[in-house]
Amino acid sequence: MPAQWEEIGRQKRHERDSKIPDQWRLQNIDKSRTDVISVPRECGLLTDRELDITENYDAKGIVDAIARQRWTSEEVTIAFCKRAAIAQQLVNCLAEIFFDAAIDRARYLDNYLQEHRKPIGPLHGLPISVKDSFSIPGFPSSVGLASRALTPDTAYATMPALLLSAGAILYVKTTTPQAQMCFDTNSALWGRTLCPYKTTLTAGGSSGGEAALIAMKGSVLGIGSDVGGSVRIPAFCCNLFGVKPTSYRTPRLGTETIEMPGENAVRIPVCVGPLARTAGDCKWFFEVLASLQPWRFDSQVLPYTFSSPFEKDAKLKIGLLSNNGITAPLPPVAAVLDEVRRTLVAAGHTVELITLPEFTPAFTTTAGLLTLTGTNGFFDALESVGGEPLSPWLATRTKRVNMRPNALVEFCKLSHQKQQAEMAFIKRLWERGQGKDRLDVVVCPVAGHPTPKHDDWVAIDWLSVWNMLDYPAAVIPVRTVSEADLRREITVPSLGRWDDGCRKLWNPEVRNALQGAPIGIQVVGRKGEDGELCGAMEIIAEALQRSNDIDIIICGVPKL
Repeated sequence: MPAQWEEIGRQKRHERDSKIPDQWRLQNIDKSRTDVISVPRECGLLTDRELDITENYDAKGIVDAIARQRWTSEEVTIAFCKRAAIAQQLVNCLAEIFFDAAIDRARYLDNYLQEHRKPIGPLHGLPISVKDSFSIPGFPSSVGLASRALTPDTAYATMPALLLSAGAILYVKTTTPQAQMCFDTNSALWGRTLCPYKTTLTAGGSSGGEAALIAMKGSVLGIGSDVGGSVRIPAFCCNLFGVKPTSYRTPRLGTETIEMPGENAVRIPVCVGPLARTAGDCKWFFEVLASLQPWRFDSQVLPYTFSSPFEKDAKLKIGLLSNNGITAPLPPVAAVLDEVRRTLVAAGHTVELITLPEFTPAFTTTAGLLTLTGTNGFFDALESVGGEPLSPWLATRTKRVNMRPNALVEFCKLSHQKQQAEMAFIKRLWERGQGKDRLDVVVCPVAGHPTPKHDDWVAIDWLSVWNMLDYPAAVIPVRTVSEADLRREITVPSLGRWDDGCRKLWNPEVRNALQGAPIGIQVVGRKGEDGELCGAMEIIAEALQRSNDIDIIICGVPKL
């Protein structure tokens, strides 16, 4: 007799798949094909108009076209629902589907526009996808756990409620790994989500379903969450832009996690942020959100203004961090950093090579805060449905751990270490003393390695320290691993245990599997300066896109 978790998984997958109309189903899927990014265009299910809507416009452009009545909300919504259905069949990125309700809402918005001659709000008619952790009435927020898959939510989380108030259309919730606890989106409940550019590679996590869907152009703008890289890793793996904002800028109320109520106060805060195919859409999302005044609806959101001081032709002062003392960039990542440096210098920006000896102790503090409260809640959830098995990534990296008996004392010590790290980084990066200009942003790797195969993501040192410091951070896609990259060898000694794990991915017998793997860069700003970060991200992305350097290929950007 199947275990309870198996029955729940079978039921939920059948329920989800049954919501894909027969006329949107692919025929004869080629299981041997690993690059599926162009299948939606080739399969014949989308009309030329639907291809145009989903491929050639950013989110703001779609909203503008609906407002000008070039398209109806209904036809835009059907186009993205249809493309999301195709994406699901290829990369397994959807958890909950509500296409019919989305199309009904689109018709309501079309009628509103006809009657009132103005949009209902700044997102009028825009389909937006959300990570499964965001509560929407009538649908569970399982976050990859069978124990949570049969209990529908009864109220909207603040973020989707605000999106709807601005005229958005919600149509899917996307997959996460078990309890959002790992960086490869895979669970016994939903199965594995795949990277559309190469299905043998990870889509990242924990917002992996969002990233895979947007890469397949089944969504133009998606909302994820990030406590140690969960927006930025999937963006990196799927050739997208993604932003983790400063904490308490975006509403988190009503999102589901495995943590105890109130636990967020003694851990690194979860931040909600966008994933998109353009830097401009990420920036525009924050502009729209600020105009909705989310602090009125979520008590933990602090009032703020969102603006960028940078003109489009501004010249930035950039700190380039290529070694954090924990994991060194593998040859293709190092090559990308050098290509980016040369491109930015050629574009007139100042790029200063920097070191941060404080990074390694800051990572130790970060790890302490992330593991302070143990894993009992997670393992209790698995056992409550007959022993749901851990995903392969988690099986080798986590076990049941009690909350530390002296957790309060530990928290006080870690908080003091965090304050010391905050001051050290301020002096090193932003207030550098007489004769040294402050940096506008820092550019660094997302990881020491390119996008790896399933279950091979090594560490989050390049990501989680920025969460601990509460710095806004973004990912810019650059290019993929080339054949020439595969011939590059490691020429520097190992930095230690974490670096050894990273270097295993470059062993001669495994590195060939990484050809075509996406690589991006991370751009980091000062705490609270989210507008400055997004402005700098746009400027850097444009410089890379305009580069004549043949190695630079900004991936996934629509031609506007």
